[in-house]
Amino acid sequence: MAAATGRFYYGDFRLWREAIAPEERYGRTVLQEFPGIDQPRVLVIAASGNAGLDLECRCLGFPNPGSKSRKGWVAVKRGLRVGMDARIHRTDPVVWIEDDTTRRVLTSVGGSPALHVAGGHPYVNGDVVLVRRAGVGLFSLGTVSGATGTAFDLSSLSIGIPLHAIAAGDEAFLVEAYWLGMVWRDFEPRDERGWWAKEVGYTFRGNGAVTYARTTAAVGS
Repeated sequence: MAAATGRFYYGDFRLWREAIAPEERYGRTVLQEFPGIDQPRVLVIAASGNAGLDLECRCLGFPNPGSKSRKGWVAVKRGLRVGMDARIHRTDPVVWIEDDTTRRVLTSVGGSPALHVAGGHPYVNGDVVLVRRAGVGLFSLGTVSGATGTAFDLSSLSIGIPLHAIAAGDEAFLVEAYWLGMVWRDFEPRDERGWWAKEVGYTFRGNGAVTYARTTAAVGS
């Protein structure tokens, strides 16, 4: 089996290319304060939360495998811009796939359980998976149920994201984390070397109200 690598998706769209890490910057945006008149201390309005989430997804800036040249690298950046422009009015989820060896291609859809793969799958009931097909809006985030050795059902998440018309040939991944309702702001190649970059940073903005992490930590106790 190939070595595990990470991926980021914005809805159906894969960010180029191997994921390094997501970085969250969560905090207040506009904090209301009442200065009053001739008073020694300002009154800070704690009930005015106005918090927002800035998310940066860092990836390795690998060269274009079909054209390892400056021209090929420019084509990669152009493809990212076109993909971003096609989704500029969307608020799709950002999804982190930590281990892409969990990828499975659906061989058929139908019956109970409904989603079938050849050769087995690693998903268990309660896992969150991304099922996607290249194309704007052709993706689903859902929870696994009714899992058998070669099939599983997928139910819409409780927050009500509908499933797309899942079909044979769609691919599924085990989700490590997601952030819902994110707006794609920009991407920035860093330390470019002519035909590749050491890193590309993709930035998103959202309210951070609905997120998920498969791995949790007990903090604050």
